[in-house]
Amino acid sequence: MDQNQEPERDKLEGGDLHVKHGKAWHWFDNFWYHYKWQTIIAAIGLFAVIVCILSTCRRTEPEYYFYYAGSGEFSGAEQRAIVSSLSKASGKDGDSADVSISFLFYMTEDQVVRFREEHAGDGLTISGSQIGQNRDLLRDEILAGNALIFFMDPEVLADEQARSTEGAFLPVRDLAPAGTPDEAFSGEYGIYLDYTVFRDDPAFAVFPEGTVVAIRNYVSALSLFQRDKALETHAKYEELFKKWLTIE
Repeated sequence: MDQNQEPERDKLEGGDLHVKHGKAWHWFDNFWYHYKWQTIIAAIGLFAVIVCILSTCRRTEPEYYFYYAGSGEFSGAEQRAIVSSLSKASGKDGDSADVSISFLFYMTEDQVVRFREEHAGDGLTISGSQIGQNRDLLRDEILAGNALIFFMDPEVLADEQARSTEGAFLPVRDLAPAGTPDEAFSGEYGIYLDYTVFRDDPAFAVFPEGTVVAIRNYVSALSLFQRDKALETHAKYEELFKKWLTIE
């Protein structure tokens, strides 16, 4: 045997190694080369949508929605304290209810004029356009929003521009306990917080003096396709509203 003859190689050099791929692999390789970043972005978007859907499915809707409209401004801590008090006052059998409240800064045109006159020399002012936008938000909430019980400045409650329509709220005297004095009421639709369970509640001490509570008329809460449910929901709010009112 010729010892100078190279022995048969039992392995191939790297350059001789070829791996054959099928058509599917070539299609994917070509697709990835041309659309890699579009695919990554689409995958991230799809993942975000799935997370949002799962989060929505797991989220429980509040049992009660409330609304504040007036000149009061509340810190985050104050808002949380108000929510906590509302939760306790809205529960049954010692349990707290899941509640939500929206806070809207709003002043009537007369209040804006008085504010500007009082602060003419100190540079404080109020944006008329912002007030107009907030008026629209309040009007929409009164007409077709989720909230049925409102905490409001009495002038805001009486503001026809915000209410948009007469009869948007229920006459509160029809819901108050017998013997409630006349001074408890602000006009036809509001009752002062001093005549509710929140009278001595520290969380509600931050509300501007004279704040009233009112309940929307059931007519404005009706849905063309869910009339029975809307009536049932309003009855639940009306029961809660009556429970809050006190004579003292």
